[in-house]
Amino acid sequence: MPTNSPKAIVAQDLVKYYTQRKRMVINGKVSRKQDVKSVDGVSFSLEQGQVLGVIGESGCGKSTLGRLLTKLEEVTSGQINYAGVPSQELYKRSPSEFRRTAQMIFQNPFDTFDPRFTIAKILTDTLKLHRIGQNDADRLALCSERMEQAGLRPASDFLYRYPHQLSGGQLQRISILRSMLLNPLFIVADEPVSMLDVSVRADIINMLTHVCREENTAMVFISHDIVSTRYVSDQVAVMYLGRFVETGPTDEVLHHPKHPYTKALIASSSKLESIGQPQETIRIQGEPPTPIHTGPGCYFYSRCYQRRDSCLTQYPEAVDLGNGHWVSCPYTEDDPTEASWRQKQDPQLI
Repeated sequence: MPTNSPKAIVAQDLVKYYTQRKRMVINGKVSRKQDVKSVDGVSFSLEQGQVLGVIGESGCGKSTLGRLLTKLEEVTSGQINYAGVPSQELYKRSPSEFRRTAQMIFQNPFDTFDPRFTIAKILTDTLKLHRIGQNDADRLALCSERMEQAGLRPASDFLYRYPHQLSGGQLQRISILRSMLLNPLFIVADEPVSMLDVSVRADIINMLTHVCREENTAMVFISHDIVSTRYVSDQVAVMYLGRFVETGPTDEVLHHPKHPYTKALIASSSKLESIGQPQETIRIQGEPPTPIHTGPGCYFYSRCYQRRDSCLTQYPEAVDLGNGHWVSCPYTEDDPTEASWRQKQDPQLI
């Protein structure tokens, strides 16, 4: 349905560089200070209720991106708008208002809560800090209601326990519940089920998805699990060395990948047969280049089976494939030389 309301979040050219002070020789010159490119020009937007899944190998910048979006770290450059309001302006106006707008659910639920306090005190203090509820009794009643909705029944069995007395799945439910108590416009879920038993992962993902749909909350879902990402996300972004190399509707990207890194990432998932994705054997050769000195060309050049000489001199512009599907590679069509190149590199690749 068309709407004139601003997007829940718009991120434009986000960059996060960390300064490393170390003596290194780069291009024949001695450098004593280098920039580590953790996030390097990321842009996207989400409507209310939309979910963007961000996938990629460890160290590609996914978690750093999540921390930038929730202002747990400052951007080196770039702009983030929440409902049309710049994040800097919103935070300067009221830090507490910003925290009600953007929330983050962390990977390890055991590190999320202060072990000295009961769950009741942790949740009611959150409401009290943001001036929600008339008194402690109202706040406790609201927490009890939300815990029942989250499947923690009866709530009285959990409210007066300490965090160490609960399981990882129970704590992650409460972590999600605590974030949603503030009715945020946007949340980041950073690997929310990776530390949980397989038996409870589906329940947590179902809860997270249901709550976002019910509250019309936009979400960035960060994960290395492609199957979970497909289930949760409306859109998916594939991240490599701080950049989105392919974005688009989830089924379109996962069933018709175009970037060679996306193809290799999907081929590495042994679970994709369960969603009807044909398995193709693609093995990436070598290690990713250092994020300190990536060079002017494509960051994936040294590991790519479709590379050309031109890829080494200029980073490829994003190509619009239609239907919101974008890929940062000019060689998206099947190439008859591709199979022979991969065969030459490793006979087992075919």
